[in-house]
Amino acid sequence: MKKIVANSFFIILFSSLLLAKNLTLHDFDNPSASHILDSEIIDNILIVSGMIGGIEFYDISNPEILNHLTTLQLSGGGGGGQGGGGTKPNCIVASGNYAYVTTNRGLGIINISNPSNPQYLGIVPDTDDYILENLAVSDFYLAVAAHEDGVLMFDISNPTDPELIDVIQSDNAWVVEFGFGLLLVGDESNLNIYDISNNYSLYQSIELSNSIKDIKRAHTTKFFIALGTDGVVLIDSDNNFNIIGSYNTSALANRLDSFDDMFFGYRVAVSDWDDVEILEWDGENLNLVGFKNTTRRTMAIATKNDYVYSAEWNSVQIFEYGEIDGPDLDLDLYELNYPYVQFGESYNLSLEVTNNGNQILNIVDAYTTNNEFSYSELNDLNPGETQIVDIVYTANSDNASGSYRIFSNDQDESEIVCETNGNINGANIGDIAPDFNLNIIANGSGTFQLSDYIDKVVILAFFAPN
Repeated sequence: MKKIVANSFFIILFSSLLLAKNLTLHDFDNPSASHILDSEIIDNILIVSGMIGGIEFYDISNPEILNHLTTLQLSGGGGGGQGGGGTKPNCIVASGNYAYVTTNRGLGIINISNPSNPQYLGIVPDTDDYILENLAVSDFYLAVAAHEDGVLMFDISNPTDPELIDVIQSDNAWVVEFGFGLLLVGDESNLNIYDISNNYSLYQSIELSNSIKDIKRAHTTKFFIALGTDGVVLIDSDNNFNIIGSYNTSALANRLDSFDDMFFGYRVAVSDWDDVEILEWDGENLNLVGFKNTTRRTMAIATKNDYVYSAEWNSVQIFEYGEIDGPDLDLDLYELNYPYVQFGESYNLSLEVTNNGNQILNIVDAYTTNNEFSYSELNDLNPGETQIVDIVYTANSDNASGSYRIFSNDQDESEIVCETNGNINGANIGDIAPDFNLNIIANGSGTFQLSDYIDKVVILAFFAPN
């Protein structure tokens, strides 16, 4: 491995040509729920669905404060459905005094008329054999994506007793959205559009560049679509559902929510795994106008007026979109994981520190907490300016962990921490992965042999479905 001398630091300064990214942090909460997967706003109530720990309810009548009301565990229940412990919520949607949630046991119903004391009514009969995903509601209709079993259409005129009225066939329905008398279904990379007034007949099908993660209706005839690593596209139903704008987000565009105060609703918040991004359609292009690196696996997003509620794996944050008067510090990474380094040798990783505000960012202090990690000096930053800081790991033991801490005059985040990890026990970056062979239990058949995918990107996600 190439040796890098620990005292060789390089500082590169450059100015951003973009306008200041403008998201201000107002509040933060670590609820008891974790593995958070979805969020929903109805009136002044924020609902956050966690696969472990239950469903969190917040009063956001003061939009800058997460006023936690209660945590609902999906156990017991009635309504003639299946209750019991071990029910894990997934996606959630609210309508009137009720919320509907997809779970590992089927479609659940919650009475939210008193959000401080919501009542779980149990599982809708005959939905426990489905693998359910995203869902959407419009008037008295509820659409539920059920992967290979298609889209389940319910009449919820009686909200406590949904009636299954139709099943729309699909290969792998992942996400659904209503709009303008249509039902849009994300069926892997196919956008299938159905005419509600004509017995859900297929109106049009469009092949997109990647699997569809989310669909969100804008206020006119347009829809935002999240395409994972291919970012976000904007399609127009008045233009034969053609793509009229696109933006390749920095990581993985997962969930969307459009702003309800924008002229014609052409602005959307994106949960992009490691950050929140705000995109705006200016009539010709889809542009990045707001950004905040959260680093906490941003899974879902909800908006109300100019406020963005970021639902992360183990936390919830409130951001406000708007001009920032003071400085605003952002990092491109909040964790530095080094490959294995022989004792006595060194390895350098770099960190980009940016002032996305409108005043000078004054660095009060910046240092590492473990002396195996040395660092270059961080200077004050002008608005729009970025500095690259080198953090060099010189190995003299295993399991070297610590952090790089920055204290500044950032008004909403005066301290920012980037974790540093070197020579950890287990797999280090750059190690050769052991070969394995596993049975394929979903979305295919046969076996998966890792060595068959040499020189390809393989992502392993470990989840317990039951």
